Amino acid sequence: MTRRRGLLIAFFGLLVVFIGVLIIRGALRRVVSSPPTPTLPPPLTSPVLVTTHAIPLRGILKADDVTLIEVPIEFVPPGALTTKSVAVGQITKIPLAAGEMVLEHHLANPTMVTKDLAFTIGDDQVIMAFPATDLMSQVNLLQAGDLVDILVSIEVPVLPDQPQSGSAVGLNNSQAESQMFTFDALQHVTIQAMVVKIIPTTQRGATATRTPTTNARATPAPTATPVPPEVESQAILLALSPQDALVLKYVKDAGGIVDIVLRTPTASQLFQLEPVMPNYLKDRYGLDKPR
Repeated sequence: MTRRRGLLIAFFGLLVVFIGVLIIRGALRRVVSSPPTPTLPPPLTSPVLVTTHAIPLRGILKADDVTLIEVPIEFVPPGALTTKSVAVGQITKIPLAAGEMVLEHHLANPTMVTKDLAFTIGDDQVIMAFPATDLMSQVNLLQAGDLVDILVSIEVPVLPDQPQSGSAVGLNNSQAESQMFTFDALQHVTIQAMVVKIIPTTQRGATATRTPTTNARATPAPTATPVPPEVESQAILLALSPQDALVLKYVKDAGGIVDIVLRTPTASQLFQLEPVMPNYLKDRYGLDKPR
C-alpha cells in the first residue's frame, strides 16, 4: 500500500510538472511571438476628372477628352471636378497635360457674360459691346449664338451736281448736301452674348375670372395673375476684327440708324447687296418717270 501510494503521488507530481511546463511554454510563446497585424479599413476615395491626353490652351473639351478616376480623398485638391457634364463644352484657360486633374478654375464657360468670354475668340478678334437699340433687340428675339447681319442707314454728304452713287466729299464743302445711304455694314456676325437687365415683377393687375355658380348674385373673386420678370436688352457683345469694330464705332458715333437681321443658323453665304440711296429707289421703282 505504501509503495502504491508513493507511485500515485509520483505520478501526480509528474503530471503537475508536465502541465506546468505546457502553461509556461504557452506563456513564453505568447510573449515572444509578434502581435497579429490589424486589418486596415479601405481608404476613402473620390471620383476626380482627369484629361485623357494633352489639351491646348483654349481647347474645347469633349466627352472623350476627360475621364473619371478614383483618388484617395486626401489627395483631391479644392475645386476638382467630379462629373463629366460640368466640363464638356468648356474652354481651357491653361494647357493641360495628359492625366492632369481638371480643376474648376482651369475652365471658362463660353455661355456666361464674364471675363471668360475673352477665351472664346481668336487672337485677331476683339469683343465689342454694341448698344441694343434696334427693334430686334428690344423685342428680345436675339440671343447668344445667333448669326446676324448689321444694316445701317446714315447721312452722307454729296455734291448736288454729282451722281448720288459717286464719292462723298468733305463735310467742310459748303456745296455738299446730305443724302441717306442704307447698306449692309457687316454680314455673318455671331452674337457672343446678350447683356440684359432683369426687372423683377411680382403681380400684374388682378384679373377677374367668372366661375360657374348657382347663386346669380355671387361675385367671383379676382385672381392675381403671376408674371415672370421682364428682361430689358442693354447691349450686344460681338466678336469682330479690329477694323470691323472701328466701322461700328464710327457708325454709332456718327448717329447712324442700325438694324439687325437674323440669319438661319446654317447660313454661311455672303450676300452681294447694292447700297440703297435716292437714285437707287428712283431707278428701281421708276419714281422719276412722268406719270
